[in-house]
Amino acid sequence: MKLKFNWGTGIALTYILFLIAILTMVFIFMNQDVALETNDYYAKGLEYQSQIDKIERTKNLTEQLEILNKNDQIVFNFPKIFANKIISGEIYFYRPSNNKSDFKSKIDLTDSLQQIIFTKNLEKGLWKIKVDWSVENQNYYNEKILMIN
Repeated sequence: MKLKFNWGTGIALTYILFLIAILTMVFIFMNQDVALETNDYYAKGLEYQSQIDKIERTKNLTEQLEILNKNDQIVFNFPKIFANKIISGEIYFYRPSNNKSDFKSKIDLTDSLQQIIFTKNLEKGLWKIKVDWSVENQNYYNEKILMIN
């Protein structure tokens, strides 16, 4: 017996293949991990004016915070104008491709106003370093993108 393939069968097969393709794409896309930069993204957006103020205050400093990537370590050189003053805050390491790698570190400076973080345990690739720090009730904020090799 010979199977006839008419135009109605062709249209039905086309619809079925299209439906299978759409369902496959929906299944794949629903299983993708989509991570926001923060879980409270919208709340942080509402209070962003204070962040803008910190950034402006930081830009107006005569000496800037240096963030250097050298020899398997990230060196944070805080401004010397704050010598003999207490600098506190946090350094946030944000990995855009994998939020499970994100971590925070408290600022703990040496006498020369430096903090060193070793990179041997960090994943290789792009990192966004966010430093939220304060001196004498004045808040500052720095951000830098680094490539860890």
